[in-house]
Amino acid sequence: MSYDLVRSVRNLIQQGVGDASRLGYILNRLENGKYLYLSDQKYLEDLLSESDIITSQPAETKVDSHSLGNLESDLKQLNTQLEKILKNRDAVEKMPSDSDLREVEKPAKERTVQVNIPVHYKSDHFTLILAVVLGLISLQGIGHIYLGKTARGVGILALSLLLFTLWLSYVMGVVSRDSVPSFVSVYFLPVTAAGYLGLYIFQILDSKKLCSIYNEYVSEQGKKPPWW
Repeated sequence: MSYDLVRSVRNLIQQGVGDASRLGYILNRLENGKYLYLSDQKYLEDLLSESDIITSQPAETKVDSHSLGNLESDLKQLNTQLEKILKNRDAVEKMPSDSDLREVEKPAKERTVQVNIPVHYKSDHFTLILAVVLGLISLQGIGHIYLGKTARGVGILALSLLLFTLWLSYVMGVVSRDSVPSFVSVYFLPVTAAGYLGLYIFQILDSKKLCSIYNEYVSEQGKKPPWW
């Protein structure tokens, strides 16, 4: 800020030269280090060229051409510096912050994970084929394993193999009927057959129900059930 220029504006106000309110506005911008608009610069230069005020003295004297040239040079230099400051400030404000960059990168990473790990539906027909066909040869529970219910599927498979083995051993005489109490031998075959058939029907219906629940959740939410 040029102190000579500020003094000159104050002298203009004191002498009543020009518009006092406009000169007050110009003086306020100069004291606060702000740049002047081109219209205000031209207005101030016209007043200084027409007046007889010397910037270094409060009394009325004539301003020589050298002092006026210095004032004009100070005005131009001040505006040039302020324009550079404003450009630098605008450039800093337009630069994205680290938080903005992280927000932009985050959805991209999430989309990459969703593409790399797609969620597929489970086939109702294939589940039914596994449960019905393999269940006939004592491989019950395979449909559950296909659906991802491994623990339940392995449990059903082990129980079906146990019932089938006991029934087959008793029929083929591997287990002596004399070693089995008479009241047990009467109900042994019906009980094991009924248990095997009940387990066979149960694993068919249960696997079909689980498959429907899984596909319905994937269809609505687009992801695997969290409890699965």
